[in-house]
Amino acid sequence: RIQPQPQQTLPHWFGEPNLVAERDFAVAAVASRRGAAVLCAAVISATCSMRRRMQSRRTTRHAGFGPQAYEQKQRKENIETGEIGQRVGHVITEEKNGIIAQLQQYGFCQIDGLLGGSVNGYPDQIREQMKKLFDRGWFQQESQQDATFKVGEYHITNTDTDHRFTSKMFGAQLEDAGQQKVVETQFEVAPSVVNFTRALIASLATPIGKMMGSGISTNVAMAEMHAMCGEGARFDRRVSNVFGWNTERGFVEDKRKLTAFYFANPTYREELGGHLQLEGVITPTGAVSIAPLHDRLVLCWSDRTVWSMRPSYANRISEHQYAVLVHLMVNEASEIKYNPVELARWFPELRDQPMTWPPPNLIRA
Repeated sequence: RIQPQPQQTLPHWFGEPNLVAERDFAVAAVASRRGAAVLCAAVISATCSMRRRMQSRRTTRHAGFGPQAYEQKQRKENIETGEIGQRVGHVITEEKNGIIAQLQQYGFCQIDGLLGGSVNGYPDQIREQMKKLFDRGWFQQESQQDATFKVGEYHITNTDTDHRFTSKMFGAQLEDAGQQKVVETQFEVAPSVVNFTRALIASLATPIGKMMGSGISTNVAMAEMHAMCGEGARFDRRVSNVFGWNTERGFVEDKRKLTAFYFANPTYREELGGHLQLEGVITPTGAVSIAPLHDRLVLCWSDRTVWSMRPSYANRISEHQYAVLVHLMVNEASEIKYNPVELARWFPELRDQPMTWPPPNLIRA
């Protein structure tokens, strides 16, 4: 299951159009602050008082998921993300100090009621649109290549793909007419999912980037949707940052810094399982278990955290668990705090393996 492999190849997604150039879009900041609460492991869930406030419209830049490619004429125009984008932008702006404090103090952050729960139905829209994509065959079982990652010099291939499916979110490339059609179709079926992802990346980039100093990229990001269809479907332990890859072109750095999980499970009950497990965070045990509640957002550091999801069970299709997974990337690789020795302690198969870091073949160019 594990083996030292000093020579790496780039993962196939590195050149795919879900990593796309930036474009402009507007996050209109008129929103209703209905029920967002920034939480950590020691904080009791609470609902903020309901109120509306008007803010001036502002323009930001974001990774370009959706049909309009960067080089097209539309890039000169502001793309309004609609009410879902407004809500995301407003909540992240209002709660940015709490988000930063939680990440700095605990290594993760939890926001409940990000989109206002059942008040306006936005989380249900996201769930329904992911289900439509699933029904139309957009989701596929994770490939062996996607299930393989590395910690230090050791490659690990998980065998956890049964009853679990994934669908990448795409951005358009002008030179590929076929890909453009795929992107447009995905957007037509799931516009709320795409707009939510755009707004989340754009809204988080500024406060997290300022906290680090060098900035979070709004040019490049990764996003995908996941469905766990009961029968013990799970994610075994994995990492979201592998430091980089030695290739024929030289060393390519892995700049994934912040991982976001958004859950859309309106019928969730504790006995259904599927809890998100974060290890390497700052708690008495170094770990935390978080239920995949409807309209819950969880953030953690990609370069310091081992994550997994417990087996999930479902008696009905409505109990299948859906999530949006987003990776934000730094502009400067020097902001990546990667230490595979610390990560390896959470993998039983690596505990007795020698780990020298950094080995000469992985030193940055």
